Amino acid sequence: MVQDLATRSYWLGLDEYEPDAPLDGDMAADVVIVGGGFSGLWTAYHLLKADPAMTVVVIEASAVGYGASGRNGGFAMPLIHRSLHDLVDAVGPDEATALYLAAEEAVRNIASACEAEGISADLQPNGSMTVANNPLQDEHVHREFETAQGLGLSGFTFLEKDDVQAMVHSDTFRCAVREETCTLMNPARLVRGLKEAVIRAGGRVFEQTPMDRFEERDGGVTVTTPKGKITAQRALLATNAYSARIPALSRHVMPFYSYILLSEPLTEEQWSRVGWTGREGMEDRRTFLHYFRPTVDGRLMWAGRDAPYRPNGPDPKYDRDDRVFDRLEESFAWTFPQLSDVTFEYRWGGPIGITGTFVPCAGWLKGGRVAYAFGFNGHGVAITNLVAMSMRDLILERDTDYSRLAIIDKKPADLGPRLLRDPMIRSTIGYQIEQDDTGRPVKPPLLARLMERFAPATRTMRADDEDK
Repeated sequence: MVQDLATRSYWLGLDEYEPDAPLDGDMAADVVIVGGGFSGLWTAYHLLKADPAMTVVVIEASAVGYGASGRNGGFAMPLIHRSLHDLVDAVGPDEATALYLAAEEAVRNIASACEAEGISADLQPNGSMTVANNPLQDEHVHREFETAQGLGLSGFTFLEKDDVQAMVHSDTFRCAVREETCTLMNPARLVRGLKEAVIRAGGRVFEQTPMDRFEERDGGVTVTTPKGKITAQRALLATNAYSARIPALSRHVMPFYSYILLSEPLTEEQWSRVGWTGREGMEDRRTFLHYFRPTVDGRLMWAGRDAPYRPNGPDPKYDRDDRVFDRLEESFAWTFPQLSDVTFEYRWGGPIGITGTFVPCAGWLKGGRVAYAFGFNGHGVAITNLVAMSMRDLILERDTDYSRLAIIDKKPADLGPRLLRDPMIRSTIGYQIEQDDTGRPVKPPLLARLMERFAPATRTMRADDEDK
């Protein structure tokens, strides 16, 4: 995996990078973190800033950022769940407001940490726009703005058809909500800079070090790797989509893939055809949404549309999917026909972890020594920073606003054995893609209705209520 690191995404191949040596031998620590992506490294960073005397060890199976953290679209935005309206439905208005404000703060925290640590991650605090391109999506966009107004949140502006088309020239855009809080970035530069910041703060990071197993014993946790063991007081499984490979978590996460196209650098004349002078990050309101943005070197990213379910978990064989890439090119041509002379130089995919309730989840496994944090549902760039603040306070046994957020100490829906789960998920995906593509409501098939009915049922169960 390390040998082909530079081919996994444009971001990961942009700069030369040599992963550090694997763990070789046994060691002790206060906290061991499994997973060298944003959630694991941010937790290590916040722990060490809170208590520099702690010994914190991070292990990563490949190289930091090999998973979603080095392959995503680089949107740091305060979106939790599929929309703000859906978040209110899931946790109620008070908890949704608290989560949104904490997520806004997380976006600012990323910028502050980059400045403090000298991390050059190509930050572009340009805001975001959520657009509608059919009548069904109109309803979602209007409802998003109304929800924000109802919660008293600032920074949201509703744009009618003429306004949004004047800003970004596409006849497909019918209306939009512009949101001030969104920072675009190079995620690989952020995750690699964060690794160096953890090391400077006194942490240890071992790449090329997969976890074979973990076990709680003698009041602590032992994490076994191919060439050594780490004995610690506490452990954190920061494995997101890769949680599908961990028996204790596998029934609670759905591994999907998201795919990205990245164009050649556009000329000034080509950019003038689309306007987009604000260079915002953009999403539409499909269930399987498109997300798109400019980069600092003048390229245009076009991504999303399909998110294939990968029940066996992340695997390099899924990193390319020509069918999805073809459908993405088709929708790009529909949205921006004036850019028919633009070619795409890069194509890649990456794993995302989805929970049954579309809300991230963090807490303790039974026994209270092994914590977990996963299920960022494709919007993890900023939310991982938020969850890491919560994990810091959980591990340090602090009672704070972060440790009391609605996503903490809640177990996501138990999705059941794969024999039942997989056909229900595929059934749900099928009708949602049909609805996205036609722009008309489609009645869910029976299996999908059953899943939607029962998936939220265990939303508020504590993680230690049953043996997983």
